[in-house]
Amino acid sequence: MILLLKTLLYGLLLLAPAPVSARLNARKSANEASLYSDTDNVIMVDIGSLRPALNMNNGKLVQFLNSFCGDCHRFAPVFKTLARDLYKWRRILRIYGVDCAQERNAELCREFNIRQTPSLRFFSPDTQRNHQVLGAVIPGQDPKLIKSSLAEMLSQDDYGAGQPNFRPLKPDEDTKSLLLEFKDLDSPVKFIALVLQPKDSKIGRDTLLELLPFKEVAVRIVEDAKHFANFGLQASNQKLAIIDASGSAQYLAPSADTSEAYAATVGDFLKNLNYKPDPPLPMAVPSNMTDFLDQQHLAILSEVLKPPPKVYRADLEQAIDKLLHIELRKWVSLEGNNLNALKNIVTILSYLNPLNKDGKLLMDDLRSTLMPLQSIKGAEFGDLVDSLEKNRRVFKGRRYVGCISSRPLLRSFTCSMWTLFHYLTVESAKPPNYFAPGSVLITIHGFAKYFFGCTDCSQHFQQMAIRRNLWAVKTHDEEILWLWAAHNEVNQRIAGDSTEDPKFPKIQFPSPENCPTCRNNNSEWRNDEVLKYLKNLYDKKNLSFYGLPTPQGYS
Repeated sequence: MILLLKTLLYGLLLLAPAPVSARLNARKSANEASLYSDTDNVIMVDIGSLRPALNMNNGKLVQFLNSFCGDCHRFAPVFKTLARDLYKWRRILRIYGVDCAQERNAELCREFNIRQTPSLRFFSPDTQRNHQVLGAVIPGQDPKLIKSSLAEMLSQDDYGAGQPNFRPLKPDEDTKSLLLEFKDLDSPVKFIALVLQPKDSKIGRDTLLELLPFKEVAVRIVEDAKHFANFGLQASNQKLAIIDASGSAQYLAPSADTSEAYAATVGDFLKNLNYKPDPPLPMAVPSNMTDFLDQQHLAILSEVLKPPPKVYRADLEQAIDKLLHIELRKWVSLEGNNLNALKNIVTILSYLNPLNKDGKLLMDDLRSTLMPLQSIKGAEFGDLVDSLEKNRRVFKGRRYVGCISSRPLLRSFTCSMWTLFHYLTVESAKPPNYFAPGSVLITIHGFAKYFFGCTDCSQHFQQMAIRRNLWAVKTHDEEILWLWAAHNEVNQRIAGDSTEDPKFPKIQFPSPENCPTCRNNNSEWRNDEVLKYLKNLYDKKNLSFYGLPTPQGYS
């Protein structure tokens, strides 16, 4: 039976159309909001442009991120400051970003096995030759450690003749051989700085990096002070020297034994001769928020801000859409626990989804094909969804409505997922009670553990599940209230955070204005009234169609 179903699966894959480029292109906008831009010294790339970038003969630092991820938002200012500082290394380092929250990048992030975000990878100039196709992982988010790790990795590579050279001078190298190297290449280099680098020191490496903005000077590392004699210099306790184009050498006296002092001394020497470093990266001009908020967006935002709060089908559609086309495709291979988690998600959605007729058929077909399988690759799962979705009009909305944001990249997906989770707990509590109490929560836990691209969100939810004893839920009403209390805990934890949308502050929900009976006179929760409120708000019959396409446009 399993063999028969696997044959059916692969038959569907063979019948599937070429990659759904039309769908992906429709999702890509020239004005697409992003955490970074070229003005930050971070070039945003995608599945079509990352590979060509990795083939360039320089070092590459790539941040894989999720634009909805709170940790990615919090890291962004740190990374921007670091990237702007590293602009002076641009001769040998380029910095890129890949947004794994974009559907077109799901395959790319799966290929690079991105299991957490933000994730930093370094790629050397010879990535293709040495087959380091996944890059070297740079752990942590401390900018000093990231910078030092990059410096060490960059110093291990060869950038070609006439380019920055981190290799120490050989004992037989002298003035003639050094000058000849640059003369033959018609290089702009007019000076060569020699830096004594004692054993276990990195001062020569770091001085080279600091002086990269001066294209007129090449820095070479000297490991033995005796080597200075090869350049006509007398024995001395000096550690820094410079050679001009005529071969004349002289010692320079830095103010301190640091790479910064060495670089400043050489820089002053060059400036006195009217040589200037390449200019720093210009400061970015603050963007106008109206560039992001188009008229349709403003109209929806205005409508959603009107009380009382509603639950919108468009947000539930967006959540399921992103699940099927992005989040659930990211594993290279699914088997065992992560496959069981996937099956649970698909099963819950096949019974309780708020989709149209085509959507229900899609989820039913997906469940029936997936359930007997013992393993499936992430790419195969993606192709299966695409093939089953073909010729079905399922996801009509292309905007968040209740989860709309007043600023780029806030709320959206995470908001829609919370909305979907609450909706599922309320639907599960209705007859005929397809699932045992707690089933939805266990499914949510599986999603958070194995599929949620926001690493810190996933970890917090798993810790909260243990602390709040998720597995002790015994009734459907307890399940609804468990998720409500958990959501309020999250709201309390991130209230005032940089990821908070000022138009939609993180409050303890529901507010006294929206549910006057949900608290007693001592402002304590009345769970019976909260339960009644949640069941009414998330009831399927009360969902708003506002924001979904109609013959009149947006209703």
